[in-house]
Amino acid sequence: MVLELHPCTEADLPEFVRIQVAAFNYGGGMTQFMVEFPPSEAYINKSIDKHIKSMREEKDVTYLKVIDTELDNQMVAGAKWRINQKDRTEEEIQSMLPVPGLDEADKQAATDFMWYLNRVRRDYMGTKPFYFLHMLVADPAHHRRGAGGKLVRWGAEQADVAQLPCFLESSVIGRPLYARCGFTPRHEEIFDLSKYGGEGKDVNTVMIRDPVKA
Repeated sequence: MVLELHPCTEADLPEFVRIQVAAFNYGGGMTQFMVEFPPSEAYINKSIDKHIKSMREEKDVTYLKVIDTELDNQMVAGAKWRINQKDRTEEEIQSMLPVPGLDEADKQAATDFMWYLNRVRRDYMGTKPFYFLHMLVADPAHHRRGAGGKLVRWGAEQADVAQLPCFLESSVIGRPLYARCGFTPRHEEIFDLSKYGGEGKDVNTVMIRDPVKA
């Protein structure tokens, strides 16, 4: 097993989306309501187009992938980091603040989760400089191999050099990994899944990693 970290290109985005859909569905909780599963071709194409637009137009975004060189360079995990080393304007932070649109008009779970993300990103980051792990997805068939940790540490190490904090929102399944990488919980949001046709409750956690001084 040889895992390597590389930048993503546009050609990687179809595989990135495949992993994203599989990971969100596998994780259960609120993330399962954020993707169509099984995904239609139209849904996949629309998701790819959104990532292409983000990659091309949002200057603070870095897409990364981890590949397995013993599996013909297959992508096994991916991440989307947002790196902002200076204060920003209110206009400049809009791309990180999700707002429900027509796609969410009849999806209450997605609407509620997006407004939660909007709120905590404003409350904890706002316009301040931050390293923001916007998305981390790992192929469920390749869990517990260290790919996710590589992607988290990439940003954390850069943030240490810049002496800036890192921010993320974690699912229940992701918390142990982030804790090992130095993130600590700052807020827990509890969702009643019965409101959306599910069972039980889900917890999403705001986690922040303060920079380590050399």
